[in-house]
Order: sequence, then C-alpha cells, then structure tokens
Amino acid sequence: MVIHMNAVREEDLKYIISRISYKQCEGKTFLVTGANGFLASYMVDTLMYLNLHYLEKKCKVIALCRNRKKAEVRFKEWLFCENFLLYVQNVEKPVADSLEADYVVHAASSSATSDFNKIPADVLKTNILGTYHLLEFAKNKKAQGFLFFSSGAAYGNVSAGLSNVKETDLFLLDFNAAENCYAEGKRSGEALCRAYYCQYGVPARIVRIGHTYGPGIDLNDGHVYSDFAARIIRNENLPVKNADVVRPFCYVSDAVIAFFLILLEGENGEVYNMVNKKETVSIYELASKLAEKAFPEKGLKVECEKKESNVQKTTMSVDKLEALGWYPEIGITEGFKRTVRSFEEEVRYE
Repeated sequence: MVIHMNAVREEDLKYIISRISYKQCEGKTFLVTGANGFLASYMVDTLMYLNLHYLEKKCKVIALCRNRKKAEVRFKEWLFCENFLLYVQNVEKPVADSLEADYVVHAASSSATSDFNKIPADVLKTNILGTYHLLEFAKNKKAQGFLFFSSGAAYGNVSAGLSNVKETDLFLLDFNAAENCYAEGKRSGEALCRAYYCQYGVPARIVRIGHTYGPGIDLNDGHVYSDFAARIIRNENLPVKNADVVRPFCYVSDAVIAFFLILLEGENGEVYNMVNKKETVSIYELASKLAEKAFPEKGLKVECEKKESNVQKTTMSVDKLEALGWYPEIGITEGFKRTVRSFEEEVRYE
C-alpha cells in the first residue's frame, strides 16, 4: 500500500518510533479517544505507521471521536487500512461492550481556552463522565494499560519563581470559577484513575501535559503558540500582551515519545509531568526567538508595549519521566520551523 503523507509529519513519526519500545505493540489493540485531537492523532499515526513499516504482527487501532467528517479528513491515509477502525461516539456514554482493547488512551477533552467560559459543563463532563466510562471499560476488558491525558492546569495557581515543581505538590484553585472547569475536570479525572487503580487494579497512568505544539495544531484555539504560528504563516508581526508570562514549550514528537513511554513502561497509578524544561521561556522571549532565530528571513517584528522585568520562571520536575528514559531534543527554533513548514506544505498540495 502506498501512503502519501505530510513530509514533516512522516519525519516526526520515524523519530518517535526510533525512541520507543514498539515491539510491545505487536498484535495489540489500542483504543484512542479524542482521536481527532492534535496529540491523540499523532499517537494514532504512530501506531498505523508502525503497522506499515515495522510490525510483523499488526496492531489494531480504534480511533474514537465525535466528528466523522473531520476524522475522515484527518485520517485519510488510514481509512481503508485493515487494522484501522473509526468509531464515532461521545465519551460521555459507555463504550460499546463489543469493542476490545489492550490499551486505552483517553485524550478526549477540549483544551481551547475559548470553551472554558462558553461550555464549562461539557468540558467537565468529558473529563469526569468520559474518564469514568473508559475506566469501567478498561476494568471489564482487563486492559494492560490506561493513559489519561491530564494537564499542568491541574496544579492550580502555582506560585511564580518555584523550581522543580513535583507531581505531589499542591496549589489552590477556585472551583467556583467557571473558567477553571478544565483544571477541575482534569483533577477529577486523575482522582478517578487513582481510585480505579487502588480499588480494581486498573493499570491507569496519568500524564500532565504542558504547552505542546507542532504540525496539526489548531491555529485558532487561543493558545499563544498557535497564534504565533498562524501569524508567521501569514507573515505578520508578533504582538505580545503578557510579556512576563512564562511557559514551557514542547514539540509534538518529543511529547508523543513521552506518552508511549508512560503507557508502555510507566508505573500504575502514577502521575508524570511532561514539559520541556530546557525551553521554559517568557512569551516575550518566545516571540523574540521566533522573529530573530527561527524566521529572520521574514523580517517580523515583536510588538510589545512593555517588556518583561524581573521575570520569575517556574519550572516543573520531569525526574520521573526522565527515569523512563525520556529526554526532549527538539527546541523552539527547530520546532516552530517544522510546524510552519508542515502547514505550508499542506497549502501547496491542497
């Protein structure tokens, strides 16, 4: 079978596969929820690419999502492959008992900041009801692994300037504020995972995901990295409003390697931070790097009325993830070049 895919994405898949113990995927069935999403779709692509080039005994991928039309576009390379099943349903309902899975990846959830005030109940239901139904499914099917996509937002209001914040650290979060629905939903999902491991032995693992970008991001989701990528593609200057806000930025291939390491080799019931500590920068620093180092040929300017002063950088510990053999290699300059190139390639071949 001849598969035509985005060149940048294919390079990413080869890199991911070179860093994971993919032989463990031989003959296994993977159920991935939120499969249309940026990160989950990369996991689906990795598994299907393994089938295409690496695995003797193929794995099966069940891509569960709500929007069939969108999924048929996103997974056009795999739609007619024997070991790919597109399954359309809402995770707020129980998963069909007719399905089987050795591994479950629960990535269904809106992370668009614009949704948090508009549809807070829906955001909560996906992370609470959805997680419950999938844990029940994993329990009943005696799954070998369960991975819940959580977020650094679950920490709450982390004090500025702290270094090496560990998975066991706790901070305040106002649960009465509707915009905190995403963070509270992730906290609840984490609690369910831990409870199902302790009570039923479900091999649940949790990854708290920091800011992650790359080919396929939603350019309109409200995240600063998405906005910057969109502006670079349109050759527009980079406006900076919150210059001193600090975030860690991780390229998608490094993130997906972490997901597979946790799913296949992590400890049951445990939480793992996933951020690129080496690329923890202020928004002003990010914009400056993009304009001056990543895309100097575009002549972009950073538009900032007030530059940061005395920035206090908070960093997350990734000691637990590093113990599994994880180390991110793609920095901001290379990562954004790859991201923009992938979008430009898509436009050329539309």
